Amino acid sequence: MAYKNLDEFSSMHLDVLREIGNIGSGHAATALASLLNTVVDIEVPVISLISYDKVADCLGGKKTKALGMTVALEGDIRGCMLEVVQLDFARKLINTFYTKDITELSEIDDMDISVVREMSNITTAAYVNSMAAMTQLFINIQPPESYCDNISSLIAIPAEKLSRSFDEPVLYIDEKLHIGDTEINSGLILVLDSTSIQILFQKLGMPYL
Repeated sequence: MAYKNLDEFSSMHLDVLREIGNIGSGHAATALASLLNTVVDIEVPVISLISYDKVADCLGGKKTKALGMTVALEGDIRGCMLEVVQLDFARKLINTFYTKDITELSEIDDMDISVVREMSNITTAAYVNSMAAMTQLFINIQPPESYCDNISSLIAIPAEKLSRSFDEPVLYIDEKLHIGDTEINSGLILVLDSTSIQILFQKLGMPYL
């Protein structure tokens, strides 16, 4: 998001962002349950504005290896969402469709990635659609792009795509999912360009200066 420090946001601004996240998580749970043909519950996500370093800590540390799925936002606003998928989450998703013993990310092939990409397309779309519904903005998303790298490199991708500064905090959505009898954590990062963040809050009747 395009701001320099957290003091620029009131509690009302943060509450609106959390409400978008809460609605999005509900839609994501419903869509994932349909995709996986099993019960999926997503706890109320923890949504915060934090630094890139703190995001890395939340995701297991800068050197932790993970999959990253990015989705570009276009239309009335411009931005990028990143979903970070850890090994245990990827393994659970893949084995929902077919049996495969996966002990490390290097064993994941193109077919496996397509499964994770489809999941990410559903979850990110749920959050974007909730944002569009609340603001009446037209927001289009591009198909997910996949990466396999350390957390430090993955979380830098949205900022690099939008030429944002790494000194700026980001909107971080910390999800805890229950897929069947398995509990899994997932993290999403949303970055908008400077014009888009103003448009977003203006549409919500909360001008951002």
